[in-house]
Amino acid sequence: MKDNERNALPPIQYADVQWRKAHEHKTTVPSPEWNYESQFVEIDGNHIHFVESGDLSGDPILFIHGAPTWSYLWRNVMPYVENRGRCISMDLLGFGKSDKPVDHEYGYFNHVEIVRKFIEKLDLKNITFVIHDWGFNYAMEYIVDHEENVKGACFSEALMLPRYPIDDTEAYGKECPGVLDMYRTMHSDMGEFIAIEQNLFVERVMQEHIYRLMTQEEMMMYRAPFFNAEERAPILQMPRDVPLDGEPADIRTSYEKYNNWLRAENKTVPTLHVFATPGAVNTPEDAEWMCNNLKHHESAWIGTGIHYIQEDNPEGYGRSLYDWMRRNNL
Repeated sequence: MKDNERNALPPIQYADVQWRKAHEHKTTVPSPEWNYESQFVEIDGNHIHFVESGDLSGDPILFIHGAPTWSYLWRNVMPYVENRGRCISMDLLGFGKSDKPVDHEYGYFNHVEIVRKFIEKLDLKNITFVIHDWGFNYAMEYIVDHEENVKGACFSEALMLPRYPIDDTEAYGKECPGVLDMYRTMHSDMGEFIAIEQNLFVERVMQEHIYRLMTQEEMMMYRAPFFNAEERAPILQMPRDVPLDGEPADIRTSYEKYNNWLRAENKTVPTLHVFATPGAVNTPEDAEWMCNNLKHHESAWIGTGIHYIQEDNPEGYGRSLYDWMRRNNL
């Protein structure tokens, strides 16, 4: 067929070509590679590990993990926003490559203080937070208290409304019996046995909350910080800190504090909730509730995922984060 004849054909004749072009881009298995240089800052006599990349002269984009992960969780998400600022991913005390003092009290407000002091130590200004799991809680304490230093907050699998705090365990138990049983078990000797001696959260919980099959290389990266059983106490303490029926009261007050801030009429800091189906801590129904009740807020659905959605779809997470930052000039 000559060029002039081809050009006269209706576009439908080239549908197969367009389809093939569209599918040249394929979703690949997330990379296990860890290509970041470790840095450390001393806080209260302990060394806190962090990595950074991107535009080091730009405003900071601070990534904070939950349990039992570390900075490695964000390895395939950070590259999507490296051209928008200084990407920094920190390891909480007791996690990743940060120090793991065995005699330390790894309580809720201890982590809150570490996050605050880390920000002050690095003199971070105009921060965009990207936070997951319990890292959400510790960062939200800072965000609410230092709103003037916050440009935006992106979160996923966050312990917040409409499900948290769990003020009525009887009602919650009917909806999420397995989760409630887990929280209660963590307060028992059995909880200590399975979390400390069996390393349950790394060896079982993580793999059950990621749809794809993790490679041995990736699992070894998550195992490495907790090879020694005596250093696994921080993993156990996090679920023990979740308030049930109003206790611990001080932590319950923290939940109320940031939940109220998220719903406040005068809230101006933009927030983004990245979620997946079915989710674990946050369901699609929760995401819809957030869109209807939180101020200056958006949600981004990235497909199939449970709790560690950065491992199932880092591309969807990264692109959603980038687009939200672009549109909000972050």
